[in-house]
Amino acid sequence: MRVRDSFSIAVESLKRTRGRSSLTMIGIVIGIASVILVLSIGEAAQRFILAQVGEFGADLVFVENGKNPLEQEGFPVPFVKETLTPSDYRKLRSQSWVRHMTAVIMVDDQVVGGGTEYSAQVVGTTPEEPLLYSARVARGNYFTHDQLDSRARVIVLGANVARHLFGQEEAVGKLVRLGAVNFRVIGVMESAGSRYFMNVDDQVYMPFTAVMDLYNKQYFLFFVFKSDLAPFEAKRRTEALLREQHDILDPKDDDFHVNTQDDVIAQTQDIAVILQVLLVSIAAISLVVGGIGIMNIMYVSVTERIREIGLRKALGARREDILGQFLAEAVLLTTAGGVLGIVCGIGLTWVAIFVIGRYMDGWTFGVSTYGLAFGVAVSSLVGLAFGYAPARRAALLDPVEAMRKE
Repeated sequence: MRVRDSFSIAVESLKRTRGRSSLTMIGIVIGIASVILVLSIGEAAQRFILAQVGEFGADLVFVENGKNPLEQEGFPVPFVKETLTPSDYRKLRSQSWVRHMTAVIMVDDQVVGGGTEYSAQVVGTTPEEPLLYSARVARGNYFTHDQLDSRARVIVLGANVARHLFGQEEAVGKLVRLGAVNFRVIGVMESAGSRYFMNVDDQVYMPFTAVMDLYNKQYFLFFVFKSDLAPFEAKRRTEALLREQHDILDPKDDDFHVNTQDDVIAQTQDIAVILQVLLVSIAAISLVVGGIGIMNIMYVSVTERIREIGLRKALGARREDILGQFLAEAVLLTTAGGVLGIVCGIGLTWVAIFVIGRYMDGWTFGVSTYGLAFGVAVSSLVGLAFGYAPARRAALLDPVEAMRKE
């Protein structure tokens, strides 16, 4: 029997049991759709990070509290000890190879003004923050070093914060309240969307000295600076300087970690790969469950069609013909599930990117070619793997015994 004939018979058989066949495909559909969704979102996240690096340049260096979670042995410590001090900031800022630098404290709080309030991220920073990220002040001014040193109660609003609190009114010159303390608005930032997975339009910016006073903070969350040195050399010098500051002799005892933009890219890719492997493994369980469902339904099909199998064998059908027919049914069933899973996966990816894009600009839609190839190949392989045993059972039936079955 020709392969085309086997598939023609298989199609007719599946049409007769389309309801049962549709239910059987659900596991395959879920598994393939999940794989495409996970791989596509992972690739979109990597594109987003690469775009951010391209926008802000490759010469940014980040200094954060605690050890790098990806380099710790065993389970990462859930609570990172704060170790970056104003003394560290002043020492690092005074280096001739540091061009622009900011020291950052972040606190989530309610900003009250204009008769309403807005949940914002309060960023205590330095006047050099806009220089690092090419951020622009739309109206008014950013705070100065004099205001930083004098612990001035001034604030610069992100675009969303200003719009929500004051609408069409001019925000510059107005007062806003954080806790029980009033701050004068001296500027409003241009809308900038997302930066490293944070919506900067929902942030407000203040001298870090004022934030330390307001929230009783003594340590920074992180430093960011641009250097005149190559990123790797800037990283090496920063580590040496902070070890001296913190009286650390062994690098294994570092209570901070330094990353360049290349490190950020590599770590993001590592995390994306780990998450993709984990989630694809979970999705593979759906494929196995779907495959078991295919196998069970094929066994039922063989049992229901024993007399048909016996009659075909009596009329001259070979074992290979029967085997091919039932394998064709299994492959058609899983391939149809795979195609439907691909369609669902593409649709879910579009929805996910659309939702993420509402909160973080810069995410672009794209479907993983690896996911598509996986969907096509694996769906067919699942059909062959889980359909073989029922097909072999059908092929080995004795025609005389089969004809006797009612």
